[in-house]
Amino acid sequence: MKNIRSIFLYCFIFLGTAQLTNAQQEIEKLYDAYETYKNNPRELTYTHLNKSIYIKGETLGFTSYVLDKETKKTSLKTSNLYCVVEDANKNIIKSKLIKIENGVGNGSVNIDSLFTTGQYVFKAYTNWQRNFEEQNFYTQSFEVIDTENQGKTFKKNLNNNVDAQFLPESGHALYNVGNTFGVVLKNSSGFGIPNISGKIVDSKNNAVSSFKTNSLGVSKFSITPSPNKNYKISLNIDDKIHDYKLDNFKSKGIILNLKSTASKVYLVLKTNNETLKEIKNKKFHLAINNGNVLKTIVIDFNEKTEITRLIKIENLNTGINIFTLFDEDNKPILERLFFNYNGISKVSSSEPGITKTKDTAIVSLQFNASHFSKFNNISVSILPKKTRSYNQHHNIISYTYLQPYIKSYVENAQYYFTDIDAEKKYHLDNLLITQGWSSYNWFDIFNNPPKVNYVFENGVYYKATVNNSKSNEFIMYPTKNNSSSVFNTTSENNQFELRNFFPVNNEELKIAEFNDKGKIKNPHLYIQFYPSIVPKIENKIGLLNAKYKHSNIDNFNNVFLISSLDVIQELDEVVIEVNKREQRREELQRKSYGIVDVWDDKTRERTINFATYFSKWFTTRTNSRGEPEIMSTRPGPPPLIFLDDVPQTQGLRHLAALPMAIIDYVEINKSGIGENIRGGGGVIKIYTDITIPLDSKFTEGRTFKAFKIPLTFSDDKKFYKPIYASYTSNFYNEYGVLEWLPRIKINTNGVATFKMEIPKIKDAKLFIEGMTEDGNFISETKVITLN
Repeated sequence: MKNIRSIFLYCFIFLGTAQLTNAQQEIEKLYDAYETYKNNPRELTYTHLNKSIYIKGETLGFTSYVLDKETKKTSLKTSNLYCVVEDANKNIIKSKLIKIENGVGNGSVNIDSLFTTGQYVFKAYTNWQRNFEEQNFYTQSFEVIDTENQGKTFKKNLNNNVDAQFLPESGHALYNVGNTFGVVLKNSSGFGIPNISGKIVDSKNNAVSSFKTNSLGVSKFSITPSPNKNYKISLNIDDKIHDYKLDNFKSKGIILNLKSTASKVYLVLKTNNETLKEIKNKKFHLAINNGNVLKTIVIDFNEKTEITRLIKIENLNTGINIFTLFDEDNKPILERLFFNYNGISKVSSSEPGITKTKDTAIVSLQFNASHFSKFNNISVSILPKKTRSYNQHHNIISYTYLQPYIKSYVENAQYYFTDIDAEKKYHLDNLLITQGWSSYNWFDIFNNPPKVNYVFENGVYYKATVNNSKSNEFIMYPTKNNSSSVFNTTSENNQFELRNFFPVNNEELKIAEFNDKGKIKNPHLYIQFYPSIVPKIENKIGLLNAKYKHSNIDNFNNVFLISSLDVIQELDEVVIEVNKREQRREELQRKSYGIVDVWDDKTRERTINFATYFSKWFTTRTNSRGEPEIMSTRPGPPPLIFLDDVPQTQGLRHLAALPMAIIDYVEINKSGIGENIRGGGGVIKIYTDITIPLDSKFTEGRTFKAFKIPLTFSDDKKFYKPIYASYTSNFYNEYGVLEWLPRIKINTNGVATFKMEIPKIKDAKLFIEGMTEDGNFISETKVITLN
């Protein structure tokens, strides 16, 4: 535990030995509870949606990033990400299982007939995240507009019914002490009311303080209340006065006031004389944590009503720092959140470079090359410059460093992490005054450490139970992401299993059984798949809906000539057959040490088995068990055989079960060059094409059983944008889509390049989110001129 215990001990000079021992024991209990609670790593999920307002018939594109919460780097523990869309009744109407590689995955959701005008919620989460009370998964609302059925819910008025909250710093306000109050003014939809002036007056109508809310409805004020006076707050909203009582003061207690400079944080613990009489001989400790690292400071008031502690910013955690004051019984009595911007690694690009051809633009973004020697990814949503359909509250930085640590959803949180300056730091600190307790519940830390009921998931896991088998040998046919596998069972263990299985879309699990003569037959198996359903996860914090009222509703009629769904359907129905066999063979040949034979339907039809096929290059025979064998044409070992780059240790025996239908091409390397001494007898490499169905005409006489897989991964399909009725309309400029690019890599020179069709408008806006493997974040907006 020493690695997390940086204990700053103050005020021990006047402590007795017994008191010191007791204080230290309580601190040890705190550390023990904290260590147990945070022992299991946490994952964070952020998702970049290409828009926040969709027209029915469009496609929602997304890229998800899974991070380690402690290091803020990409997580390599999880491969499975659940992405779901819920309606207003919390019913899942769309779900995807996305494969995460190097912490990144992407997919799309068709906004089809299951949607109508209204608000929906997108969630992205891992199975592991279900173990924890803190909300570390991604969730965001988005809006759908059904142009044929706009309904009464489409016209939204964001009226100014006021929800006014005046929240004391650290959770308490105290008489006869200088207090700071955070202010949040919201309308009936939960959005901040900007630029509202307020004043605080006493019972004699004397003004004692004042404030004005910022663009997000947040502010603060200070007051030193007297117990013999009453106070109220008056707000002037649209020339109408709203009055509120300010009476949540206590006669006894302790409060915490925090102030900061560029290099230091000043913590001022305050109490009054009435309280000091009771606490001057009691020992408190102030804990500083960020969900992973815990530090403590011993606090002793003695004869003072104010204690100031100065901490250098460099000694605080990057991001959220949670200051909690505990009494001598380890009871938390107040909390204050502070955000340290130092240490966040944000990478920016220079102005985009654009090269145009007849109808295509090549856009390049130049970043600092020193950050991109390892894996990275950026996702780019390209929309018209005047778009109204991209109103995300978060970017990747705010959702990683801020949102998981607080208990309410932050309006326009990305504001605090875009073009960061002293004013935005000040505004964020005012917001944090209003947040109260963090998302880490101290009762749970002491009493309910999380139980690991849900594991890290990496692909689908299946377990097969064998019934009535004499040979006890089975072969799984290859799928798009998995090579063929051979399994053996015994009389003592009649089960076999496979982990890291990544079936895609409608793929089935196809298994055959070898009989005692090495021939294949239909197996008798009972298969269990894990996971088999999409698990649910509940929001622990509320969400904000789309903020802006739509105008010119009539402009939403007949907006598409062809929707995204129409484009996808047309492309799925078109079958283009082009004979490029010879060209492909030449490309493969250049990478091979031997002969490359690309198969076609004629080759598959005339090839009875591999023994006959390989007899053109090697010696083949049948052994005493009736099994085919292959031998080198010269003395020495038999040739090495690989199936989809997996070595086949039993030669041709298992390949006899492989249907000729799925053979893509074969490499024959008689010399064995490239495999060192192992390849002395030659090398054979067989590659399959799983897109050819196993029930085709080439599989007659082949016996296997196909098992439906209840939950498969969604393939990475091309994003199709609609064809619009007009490219000059207000609708297109405000809600149209130019392009969505979910997986762009930045090369080692720091350059990201992508192509896009030159649109029929002059200016476009790029919304860019991404990160590197090392925890460098990218979040920026660029405007480019294309016409």
